[in-house]
Amino acid sequence: MSSPINISNFESISDELDRLKTEHLIRRCDCVESAQGPRVRLADCTEKVLFCSNNYLNLAGDNRVIEAAVEAMRAYGFGAAAARLVSGTMRPHIELEEKMARFLRKEAALYLPSGWTANQALLTALPQKGDLVLIDRFDHASIIDAVRAGQAEFRTYRRDRPERLERMLAEGGYKHAFIVTESVFSMDGDTADIKTLVALKRRYGAILIVDEAHALGCIGPRGAGLCEEMGVLDEVDIIVAPLGKAVAATGGIIAGPRVVIDYLVNRARPFIYTTACPPAIAAGAAKAISIIEAEPERRRRLNDAAALLRARLTAIGLDIGQSTTHIVPVVLGEAEKAMAVSKSLYEAGYYVVAIRPPTVPPRTARLRISVQADHAQAQITGLCEALKAILKS
Repeated sequence: MSSPINISNFESISDELDRLKTEHLIRRCDCVESAQGPRVRLADCTEKVLFCSNNYLNLAGDNRVIEAAVEAMRAYGFGAAAARLVSGTMRPHIELEEKMARFLRKEAALYLPSGWTANQALLTALPQKGDLVLIDRFDHASIIDAVRAGQAEFRTYRRDRPERLERMLAEGGYKHAFIVTESVFSMDGDTADIKTLVALKRRYGAILIVDEAHALGCIGPRGAGLCEEMGVLDEVDIIVAPLGKAVAATGGIIAGPRVVIDYLVNRARPFIYTTACPPAIAAGAAKAISIIEAEPERRRRLNDAAALLRARLTAIGLDIGQSTTHIVPVVLGEAEKAMAVSKSLYEAGYYVVAIRPPTVPPRTARLRISVQADHAQAQITGLCEALKAILKS
């Protein structure tokens, strides 16, 4: 018979949870009872207009994507039931990798279970001891944690101060230098200066890695991301393409030179020692990419909706920072205020989650408003009017 749990062993954890509650930083998972879309049904049986989803192109509920996944599930079963290097690699995985390599104009691609896992696999395996990894200080946590866990030295730079990045490259003293950035920054909605990074990569022989999580599908003539939009897709060495946003799937793609992909297959522990994604998810993702390529009007609708949102928020005097995309922050300062405004919006019919530290820096708690291609103009203007009234009260 097992011994009873000694609750006193967890007192420090309980104290930490109490502190988080006091500082308005406690988190919970709200249950959504419907498919993701401009409107969702919540567990309290209410419907809200959704402005905090990454379902930018409304592909999560697209019947063509669903049917592709269902067909693959019937053919290949519910799960892969093995790691990729055992018996877990199935035809939908291969087809998705080949499609993404073509889409991102790289020699090869590798499919992993999440965007987080993709960054962990790439950044713990490729940079070695004696190398230098330079990351934007506001890169996603998956990038930050990956370089912390890796063998190489890493330093941070700010995207508005490229001269610091160049100084670190010019200092030398490393075997190889890696520059790692998001293309669209997930909490601010602004973009990296990819052309400047490409110029620095050329000048100093660095390896440039760009995470296109929030640009994939949304930006570029074909929806291939910011690097495509800037005309430098072929000059970026490695693209990380998480599939959980506009593609509305799960998993992450690493696309780059064949030698890099082959190396990761043999040396990237997060790839080797995890079960493969369900083949149905791979098939659905591949279908979503086909739709993204074939239907540029989705991007146009998304960009029009984002432009309207930015204009309306600016018109009512709110600071949206440097956002130029479908992610629009409204920085409110303290976590308590952000939570209160989020709650008031919920009561007014709008679901916008407050983003608080440590996801964002202290005293920059915010509403991270994200639009979808299918948001109606009235839904966007209604949100802005509700926000205006709440902040005035």
